Amino acid sequence: MIDVVVIGAGMAGLGAADELRRSGRSVVVVETGPVVGGLARAIRVEGEPVEPYYHHIFPQDRETRALIERLGLADRLEWRRGPMAVMHNGRTFAFDSPLDLLRFAPLSPFDRLRAGVATGVQLVRPDRHRLDRIPVSVEGPRWFGQRAYDTLWRPLLEAKFGPHADRIAMAWLVARIRQRGGSRGATGDRLGYLQGSLGALAEAYAARLASDGVELRLSTRVRELRQTPDGWQVDVDGPDGLDRLTAPIVIACVSGPVLQSIATLPPPYASAMQQVPYRGIVCALLELSRPLSSYYWVNVTDRLGLGCVGIIEHTNLVPTDRYGGRTLVYLAHYVAREDPTWSAAPEELVDAVIPAMQTLNARFSRDWIVDVHVNRDAFAQPVPRVGGPMPGLPIETGLPGLFHASLAHVYPDDRGVSKALGLGKRAALAAEAHFARVG
Repeated sequence: MIDVVVIGAGMAGLGAADELRRSGRSVVVVETGPVVGGLARAIRVEGEPVEPYYHHIFPQDRETRALIERLGLADRLEWRRGPMAVMHNGRTFAFDSPLDLLRFAPLSPFDRLRAGVATGVQLVRPDRHRLDRIPVSVEGPRWFGQRAYDTLWRPLLEAKFGPHADRIAMAWLVARIRQRGGSRGATGDRLGYLQGSLGALAEAYAARLASDGVELRLSTRVRELRQTPDGWQVDVDGPDGLDRLTAPIVIACVSGPVLQSIATLPPPYASAMQQVPYRGIVCALLELSRPLSSYYWVNVTDRLGLGCVGIIEHTNLVPTDRYGGRTLVYLAHYVAREDPTWSAAPEELVDAVIPAMQTLNARFSRDWIVDVHVNRDAFAQPVPRVGGPMPGLPIETGLPGLFHASLAHVYPDDRGVSKALGLGKRAALAAEAHFARVG
């Protein structure tokens, strides 16, 4: 019998399988999709792998950097500046450094200074756990000032979290500020990118695990999890038809709604899962015939037609010659599945953002767009609401041998490869503790 079945071959699932295999466990990883990597998988543009959703590596991403080193890919990790800007009221403002904030004309000098001091305080304040219980709509204006909060933070929170924006825990925003602050120097962000994309990292990781004896089953969907006297029965539907796996332990590296669709969870854990709303991501990756702007990342505070929150010009971080000279631009939208954006056609997503692209470059014309790749994920962003279960969400589900490792479990941090790898290790250690208890 298999020791552990891991559901999901994203970075958390691969990380869990790695830790368990190194402990001598037999592991099967089951993945619905045809490739590994999850949100960090790769697609191809002009023959070159690239993420369907924008990614980069922060200097403080120790787990990712250690994995890159371990897999012998360190010579492919590049460090570059990622110029950032804010689009507000039809104008674009550089936003790379404290000096840029002090020059941010939409705010008064006093508001700029207050916002700058408040941002610095968030980097060092020690009361994070208290902030789990305070909504950003209360704590944000108190620190940044109402005008700065309404200008810089509220539009982004509303675009990302929709109707939940006012109830987001301040701890989440502080974690985001600290993440960005850890990469920022006096002249802007220092960001890493792996040649060949993070998808290449996931594929190299999966190949290493396979060579170490981990069985990987791609294009295989879990139909049902059933508890048995000996552990768990996992019914799967793969390329070769229906199959049944049995193991004393299952680690489900999937979102709460997906886990609830395949397993009957104890009422307390099921209730906690139901209290975590999710926002989907719709990301349009545009291939352009020429550069759009000088910025890598533009936060959009203006309300665009279909809710685009960010314009990320990937080829201002990575050279265009990797992609046959094409400029690559991501348009990011966070939406509910009932939102019109979720099912919008590629041309609708593009049309809604044309005014913003012309703000970035007055010469921009729609005929610059050579191709559009649209990717969607329904459970990309758990919503960290005040009063919700995320601050204390356990990996243990309450059913012996069933563990859950989802994006909601990395609170107060947002998703990322390093966070996923760390989460996978936590789940594996919890599984090992279970083995120790039951002998």
